[in-house]
Amino acid sequence: MLEDPRIARAVRFLERTPAGRIVLEDVAADAGLSPFHFQRVFQDVMGESPSAYMRRIRLDRAAMNLQMSQLPITRIAFDAGYSSHEAFVRGFFTQFGSVPSEFRQKAQKLLPAASGIAAPPAVPVVTQRRQPVRLLAMRFHGPMPQFQEHWQQFKAYLQDKGLFREDLQPVSIFFDSPMITPPGLYRHDCAVIDRGQDWSGTGLYPHVFPEGRYVNIRHTGSYDLVLATYAWISIDWINQTGEAFAPDSNGGYEFYRTAPWDPAGGSQDLDIVLPLEF
Repeated sequence: MLEDPRIARAVRFLERTPAGRIVLEDVAADAGLSPFHFQRVFQDVMGESPSAYMRRIRLDRAAMNLQMSQLPITRIAFDAGYSSHEAFVRGFFTQFGSVPSEFRQKAQKLLPAASGIAAPPAVPVVTQRRQPVRLLAMRFHGPMPQFQEHWQQFKAYLQDKGLFREDLQPVSIFFDSPMITPPGLYRHDCAVIDRGQDWSGTGLYPHVFPEGRYVNIRHTGSYDLVLATYAWISIDWINQTGEAFAPDSNGGYEFYRTAPWDPAGGSQDLDIVLPLEF
């Protein structure tokens, strides 16, 4: 759980999309720290330097786009903040051990033509344009099977700060692919819709669910089975409809209909909401 508000602010700065040139002195100033102190604190909290963190998450996103889209490699490089194809190839090879074209070929072969999972019964898949929503989020790291534990920690944090209310509307935000990012580095935000409460001095940070086109599918049941729903929507539904996920969106979302920190009988009720290309 990322509680330090200075580093939480810096992480959001480094994760801005579309990716562009970021000067670390600007990130430090935004976090209210000197460059030297910022580098030291960030390393202590995150386990890697700010520049290494920014490079890793940008290349992870590039790898995800190589696997899940047919975008030109030069476009993916530009979206990852690289001004030249050559620099992108060098950085990508350092992180993944293969050049982007080779990685794409191998990674796409790992995607089956069908998930082998039956369509969720009587659950409509809805594509719609959604309006922006202001959220307040806290960062966690760990794979999807740990998400419920994250929510329980989040609830305890809110209770400790005197901020927990039963009418909070929870939203999960996830940024990485389990096929690309190591489980311990998988980014997950526990968030609630911002109703104008005073969250100053906490590890919460503003996040905007952006306006755009989304696909929405409801998942009910154990969260252990949610990956099957993701597989069906990401492989079967995408292939059947010819739709494409937005290549430079900053996250997918889960809007909860029931409290994720205390699921009745271990069952969850949520809407998976994923961004689509226009």
